[in-house]
Amino acid sequence: MAQNGTKLIFVFVFLLAGLLVAAQVQAAQTPASTAPASAGAQASSDQSDWFHNPEPWFEQGADFRFREHYGYNWKKLNNDVKYKGDFDNTFHFERYRTRWWTKTKLDDNSAINTRVTWEFRTWDKPPDQSQSTDFDEIIIDNLNYSAKNFLDLPVTAVLGRQDITNLGQGWLVFDGTPLDGSRTFYFDALRFTWDLGEKTKLDTIYIHNMPDSDWWLKPINDRDKYVTQEQENGAILYLTDKSTPTQLEGYFMYKNNNPVKPIVGKAFNFPQAAVNAYSKKADIFTFGGAVSGSITDNWGYRVEGAVQTGRSASPNSAVTANTQEAELLAFGEKSTLEYSFKDDLDNKLHVTYEYLSGDDPDTKHVTAFNPLWGQWPQWTEMYQPYTTQMEDNLVSNMHRLDFGHKFKPNTQWEILTDWNLLWAAENTYKSAPAKFTEDGKFRGHLFTCWARYNFSKQLSGNLVGEYFMPGNYYAKANNDDALYFHFTISYTF
Repeated sequence: MAQNGTKLIFVFVFLLAGLLVAAQVQAAQTPASTAPASAGAQASSDQSDWFHNPEPWFEQGADFRFREHYGYNWKKLNNDVKYKGDFDNTFHFERYRTRWWTKTKLDDNSAINTRVTWEFRTWDKPPDQSQSTDFDEIIIDNLNYSAKNFLDLPVTAVLGRQDITNLGQGWLVFDGTPLDGSRTFYFDALRFTWDLGEKTKLDTIYIHNMPDSDWWLKPINDRDKYVTQEQENGAILYLTDKSTPTQLEGYFMYKNNNPVKPIVGKAFNFPQAAVNAYSKKADIFTFGGAVSGSITDNWGYRVEGAVQTGRSASPNSAVTANTQEAELLAFGEKSTLEYSFKDDLDNKLHVTYEYLSGDDPDTKHVTAFNPLWGQWPQWTEMYQPYTTQMEDNLVSNMHRLDFGHKFKPNTQWEILTDWNLLWAAENTYKSAPAKFTEDGKFRGHLFTCWARYNFSKQLSGNLVGEYFMPGNYYAKANNDDALYFHFTISYTF
């Protein structure tokens, strides 16, 4: 453990030093960059414009992301996990993601939009991962038709594979493909945004997501990957009103989940037994809303809440089968209060409380709140996607109290630190004492830190560190501290 810590500190200091040196170099070059453009600079600009807009009717762009991951005990909070005699609790790997997108204009109001994504990984640890490089598949994760004033109505339509990342803060809708991490987050959907006023709009959305990535658009070098847990159908009505200083949001969401069935002749990236553990049948009706605004020049707030009804299988596979539904009644809430100092460093303090009801083992109803399409790292890169795999991969059954601070040392740096106190709302897993205690509810302390840096308009990077100290909710065998670290460099062409 000490050796791992020394290695992490060395890597962190090395990367931080590199970022600081780059910042100083760029600062030294700033006066030159503000000088009048030379002929050479103008030629470079013309060349850049040629790439982004080679024809009046055609636009394109690309980006590349490199990410280095390191840490231990992410999934089982256990120092002693082994694979073929070797310790299997340490993670060290790299991700390489390249994306290319295009926009083909059909007329002034409509276009065809595409995006192709290629990501592969190289693994050093854990030993149960192949140590050879697999260049993986290339997937079309955007292909849609977009149109303003659709059918001569005050409507913007987007039809086909698309991103949906602008509904509120993404609490319940953001990532349509959570099983492949941040490689993709698309939805196969029909979206119509109605302009009801200058600052009022209504989104109506139909979603049809399939678990296998090749059901509609077959990837190049297809790897037969699952990208979501179930066969999903959904509908969303989302009203946003910004006509007053207090922003109002109201929504209704329907989500129909059908468990994944074995597909003959295909060996997906998740074994069928593992998918059955958290591929749940459900018909979920969610009613919710949010209100946000400013109390004074310094104080701001946001409050969001939702209630869920319908029918669902329990999220605990030890309690019911994944197709055994019961009546659903669940609640979720997230509130944030923020104080802005309005100073030169843009200091801000916030406190956030989030509640997601858990499945009460003493009732016949299912009372676990389902995060719908909100399964992405909203507040943690480690605990939410990795540690919650011990609980069928859903972030639910939780009280979260977060104390946070962020500031900007200069125009290029932003530093964010948070201390999360986590509890379980229900002791759902009494029937699975191997991982959880029978009476404990304190999940533990999670400390997170983000350092973001913009080298230029096109080049950016970040350093992320998280440390988790488990509480009495976890059994002794699964109560070891966990560490997460990643370093990212992104370049947009």
